Amino acid sequence: MHRYLLAGIAALALAGCQSAAEKHAAETGEVDVANVSVDELSKVLKAARAKTELQPGIWETRMHVVSADLSAFKGEDRAAQEESIRRQERQSTSCRKAEELKPLDIRNLEQVAGQCSVARYVAKGGKLDASISCSKDGGTPTIVLASGTMTRTAFDVKIAQETGKPGDPDHVAIQLQAIGRRTGTCS
Repeated sequence: MHRYLLAGIAALALAGCQSAAEKHAAETGEVDVANVSVDELSKVLKAARAKTELQPGIWETRMHVVSADLSAFKGEDRAAQEESIRRQERQSTSCRKAEELKPLDIRNLEQVAGQCSVARYVAKGGKLDASISCSKDGGTPTIVLASGTMTRTAFDVKIAQETGKPGDPDHVAIQLQAIGRRTGTCS
C-alpha cells in the first residue's frame, strides 16, 4: 500500500512541475507556444513526442533546395557555400527504425546559431507553423521559419532561414523543402 501511495505522490509532484503547455502536449500531441525560450519549447516537444513520433517502416524522403540568396558571400567563399547547399539535396528510400526517426533536440539549434527565442511554434491538426530568431554574439539576427504538414506517416515542410535584409551586405536567405512518407513495413 505504501508503494502505491508513494508512487502516486511522486506522480503528482512531477505533474506539478509541468507547464500547462507541457500537460496539453502530453495529452493531445499538440504544441502551441509563443514567446518562449528554446529550452521551454524543448520540454513541450518532449511532452508531445509519444503522440507525434514518426512510425518506423520504409520511408521515402527528399530534401530539396527551393532557393538560395548568398549575396553576402563573394568569390571562393560563395562557391564553397553554394557547394555546401547543393550537398543538402538528397533523396532516399530506406527502412527506418524508431531510434532513427527521433526528432532532433531543438536545443541543438543554439549551439549552432547562438541565443534563440521562439516567437511561435504551433504543431497541431497536422500543420506546422514556427518562427524562431537567433543571434550569435549580438550579431545580425537569423530568422528561421518552418511551415507545412506533419503526421506520423508523412511530412512536407518548408524551412526558410534568413540573415539580414535583402540589399544588406550580410544578407543570406535559404529555403529548403523536406518531404517524406511512410510506404510500408520493413521486411
